Amino acid sequence: MEIALFANARKLYDHKLYECVIPAADLLRTVLKNDRYVATLDVEYQVLLYLLNANYKERNYRAALRHFDEIIHKRRLMVRHKNAVLVAIESSYPEFGDAEQRRRAAECYRQIGNTDMAIETLLQVPPTLRSPRINLMLARLQHHGTRHGTTKKSEAVLAYEEVIRECPMALQVIEALLELGVKGNEINSLVMHAATVPDHFDWLSKWIKALAQMFDFKHSDASRTFLMLHDKTTLRCNEHLMMALGKCLYYNGDYFQAEDIFSSTLCANPDNVEAIGLMTVLCGQEGGCEQDSADMDYLFAKVTSEVKYTASHWFAHAQLLYDEGKFERGLNFVDQCLDSEPRNHEALILRGRLLIALERHTQAVCAFRTAQMVAPYRFEIYRGLFHSYLAQKRFKEANALCNWTIRLFQNSPRSFTMFGRTLFLFPDPRMRRTARKFAEKSLKINHIYTPAVNLIADICQVEVPTKAIIKLLEKHVVIFPKVNLLNHLGDIMRKQKEPVKAMEYYYKALRQDPKSKRTLRGLRLLSKSFEESPVLDESDAIGMENQPSTNDLATPCEATNGAEGGESAENSREASSSAAARSGQEEDVDDHDWIDVPDGMSY
Repeated sequence: MEIALFANARKLYDHKLYECVIPAADLLRTVLKNDRYVATLDVEYQVLLYLLNANYKERNYRAALRHFDEIIHKRRLMVRHKNAVLVAIESSYPEFGDAEQRRRAAECYRQIGNTDMAIETLLQVPPTLRSPRINLMLARLQHHGTRHGTTKKSEAVLAYEEVIRECPMALQVIEALLELGVKGNEINSLVMHAATVPDHFDWLSKWIKALAQMFDFKHSDASRTFLMLHDKTTLRCNEHLMMALGKCLYYNGDYFQAEDIFSSTLCANPDNVEAIGLMTVLCGQEGGCEQDSADMDYLFAKVTSEVKYTASHWFAHAQLLYDEGKFERGLNFVDQCLDSEPRNHEALILRGRLLIALERHTQAVCAFRTAQMVAPYRFEIYRGLFHSYLAQKRFKEANALCNWTIRLFQNSPRSFTMFGRTLFLFPDPRMRRTARKFAEKSLKINHIYTPAVNLIADICQVEVPTKAIIKLLEKHVVIFPKVNLLNHLGDIMRKQKEPVKAMEYYYKALRQDPKSKRTLRGLRLLSKSFEESPVLDESDAIGMENQPSTNDLATPCEATNGAEGGESAENSREASSSAAARSGQEEDVDDHDWIDVPDGMSY
């Protein structure tokens, strides 16, 4: 009977019927334990191997670990007695080797959350016998930290380098080394001197250079390097290259260009859930998303139709709920995403933004600090911290944060704009006057950077605008006709006693947002100025004849769906979140009415 049971258990394992192996091997193990006359060491060892590996394949990790120590003990006995069957077993089943069994045991420990035991189990494999797979697993465990939150970065670097020596095309390993602070030149030298590096792979050096620039906070340079790879090599239109290029553009704040790249990626592969999630993020940025809503609905339908969700699926759902203003439910989906992938920096940033929208600013600071430990090269983290500090009126911390951000992102208009915004909020008039200097620095780097133009427009509300600034705003509004900028220009023209131009900008703003309170307030003030002025210039009177009457303003205000444009995703969030923290962006702080600061505030 024992021989028949053993033959059937082996046959089931050979045919990979692992769920059937478990009861058969367990029955045979019980028989051998109760009848020691027929039990031999090699038979017991093989039965345990079948049982452990079948449980591992069926993801019964705790059940598999129960047999691991017994297998190690029996293998040592067979090695000590020089049992020839051991060699035959490991030649027939390579996965039954000692190194692979320890790797599987470490994977079981990792799955049940015991990373310390997983690292200890892998370290018991001699360095000369560690495969790239074992080295990669060991490096990730040491890099991402143990159960107590400690990391072993130097040991992780050594393990990653061993993987690169064997497999120089492991791009994720290259990213991990850069994240740990290894210089791009060192990694490039390591890759180029690897034994198995292919010939004529010059593009690999440029790829490493682009990744090094990204981790060094130089997102603009990284996007140019990836763009050169895309345009001048045979890797054109590769999905992974376009994703890397789109991410760098997104990290640099070039949302419209990033949207084009992600759209091209989705055209090539509509099942790319990560690209769908990032497209959702871009749709929530200032000005909304140019992607057709029907296309986005189709993409979301693909996400929701999946039976098994990954971290990217949970994140796409959470971002959609954030755009819809369902912040509490979105927070639950973010938690699901982080349970699947704890180091997903997009989810960590979204968690902070959701907490800001819920006005839990202290928790938001903690969330952004956690994201900063994972991805310190992301500007959105510092922007979220900035808005959290502003909401708590911690202006000292906001000022220090902006100083630090300028040091990190030296050639980015975003950091200068954020610092200028902080200075603009100071009650001291001398400090507020210096805000324009930083806005102008941002525009020198990128002359069409919308948040910097918004800051200039805000400054014009408290200072007399020059002709050059008015010309700048008029030029920018032609390219990006945003509601807040149109309102700014309307207010400036109203104060400059140019009612025709003011009304033109106000009505352009109403076409985009019929319920804009600021636009309606500006039109009311404009109508009052007409009533107070008994005489109009001839040119003003002629221009007013073709404008709609202010008595009809209730029509666009009362309409639920404007004929010339509905509410964007950003506007829907503005209706349900605080003024200082609606989307964690500097362009959202656009209303000068909330800038008032208590006179007794110390800094």
